[in-house]
Amino acid sequence: MIIASPDGANRISLVRPRLDTKPWGGHALQAFGMAVSDDETIGEALVTANDAVVSAGFGAGKTLGEIVASDPVRFLGEGALAKVGGRPLFPLLVKLIDANEDLSIQVHPNDDQAAAWERPGKTEAWYVLRAQPESKLYLGLLKPSDLEGFVAAADRLDGSSANHLRAIVATEGSTYLLPAGTVHALGAGVMVYEIQQPSDITFRLDDWGRVDANGQPREMHRDQGLAVLRPELQPVAIESVKIIGQPQERSVLVATKFFALERWRWMERSNAGLPDSVGPQVITVLSGSLELGAFYLETGETGVVWPGTSMVRIASENAVMLRGWVPDASDTFSIEGGTP
Repeated sequence: MIIASPDGANRISLVRPRLDTKPWGGHALQAFGMAVSDDETIGEALVTANDAVVSAGFGAGKTLGEIVASDPVRFLGEGALAKVGGRPLFPLLVKLIDANEDLSIQVHPNDDQAAAWERPGKTEAWYVLRAQPESKLYLGLLKPSDLEGFVAAADRLDGSSANHLRAIVATEGSTYLLPAGTVHALGAGVMVYEIQQPSDITFRLDDWGRVDANGQPREMHRDQGLAVLRPELQPVAIESVKIIGQPQERSVLVATKFFALERWRWMERSNAGLPDSVGPQVITVLSGSLELGAFYLETGETGVVWPGTSMVRIASENAVMLRGWVPDASDTFSIEGGTP
């Protein structure tokens, strides 16, 4: 990795992921360069968030939240600032998730419902990085009219509520949009890149009968979860939209009013200018390596490109990367999955 010079692409920040231990985690994030030891069960690599620390480049040693708070309009742009309700929050919460076991069955509130906690709501999207054979994604109720049956099963806290959910076989490279209010869970054997609104509000409804060392289940949020659950939501895989006329293979995977996600794949040596954005952009390398301005990023590394940065050259010959950003009116691609 090369540190950008002061007169170069000096508003690029490399971030250091925070590794979080989870009861359902494993060791698979090692494949993305994460320092996961064999005696840890790491479920999430928190890539960008308000408390993510800049390891190199612009704002080194500070958190993304500290950079934003120093001048919210400058570092978010008016559009992204409005999407987080005028709060000084980094607008894109990005994680790499290793579901070695089934995640809890849960639901998230929308902006209006989350206002009581002084946070944004939580619409999110999954891009499936890896999936073991027959691993599942649980996405919405199997029968929207069967909410009562789902609730009765969830109250048993033994995982039987999953029988009332749509179980979809996970496929590498597929993308799903989960609007706030979608009851969902990641099944065992799935790894995803998750992009979402910057909120940590999760209402747990069932946890597959898991208990801690003292025989106690994790905290559940039955009434709060049922108050925000939308039985009609049944997400399906999104068909990506290819961007033609580019030297790289580029596809828009998902776009909402809160975030957009694009995949770039290099088949041969080429370079291009990173598209302009009025808000910050998050670049994560999924395989290979690439040049982002004056930085070299390897598999699993992420850079944040702040608005106002001069033209950033991005080049590779063998990489796959994801680009996340908050779209605005100047983005002309089709919106997949609506604008929840």
